[in-house]
Amino acid sequence: MGRVSLKERRVVAQNSRWRVYLDHLVDDRSNDVRDYLVVDPLRPRAGRIAGVDILPVLGDKILLLRVYRHPIEREFWEVPRGFIDDHETAAQAALRELTEETGLTCAANDLVGFGTYAPEPGTIAAYGEMFAAMRCQGSPRRLDDELGHGAFALFDRKQIAELIAAGEIAHCATLLLYYRYCELPPRS
Repeated sequence: MGRVSLKERRVVAQNSRWRVYLDHLVDDRSNDVRDYLVVDPLRPRAGRIAGVDILPVLGDKILLLRVYRHPIEREFWEVPRGFIDDHETAAQAALRELTEETGLTCAANDLVGFGTYAPEPGTIAAYGEMFAAMRCQGSPRRLDDELGHGAFALFDRKQIAELIAAGEIAHCATLLLYYRYCELPPRS
């Protein structure tokens, strides 16, 4: 494996959550790449954790949100997700995002961690932390104050398999969370 060195880094954009760089990279085999795109969170947690993804479980069904994704001009079914605020742990952010995006609540001891994932390690310099919110309580509600969020629905395993086969679930954390959830031993 060739060692990669950073020759130059230029900040080209920044907002309240991210800084965007164009890097000039070279390796020990004389490969040279200019303007390599890197998206870096402004305030990641330890381990470069920047956000959370939550799989809401209600009985034997999973709640998914219908979300329009502007960069690819398409809607998908996805799990709720969001950023970690400055004063929060990842688990606290997961419980907050669950309630904000679905109206559901979950006891802290019913939150199951599924580790981290790298959303796009070739470009995004951050990880997301994944959770399943088991035994959710309350009535789901539609979120109207988030850009692109539409309907929500509850799905059983057969329906989720059909959505995956049809390409209606394409978000990597949604897929990874669902498959890890399916591997859990039954809970009493």
